[in-house]
Amino acid sequence: MPTYDYLCQDCSKPFEVRASITEYSKGIMPKCPRCGSERSIRTFTSINVMTARRAGGGRPGGCAPTAGPGCCG
Repeated sequence: MPTYDYLCQDCSKPFEVRASITEYSKGIMPKCPRCGSERSIRTFTSINVMTARRAGGGRPGGCAPTAGPGCCG
């Protein structure tokens, strides 16, 4: 189940809400766990993505803007 990040506009506390994509698309009105306010805005946080490297410690697979000819095929 996805986690959505919010920031309370009344007390400035960041908090998370777990909701299905269906629930979120119908519109959720999360309450701040600190003050109970329903005045919140959704925030976005960064994520880390790990990729696998080819055997031998070469560059990760895929086409990078600086990759040479024949990179993708």
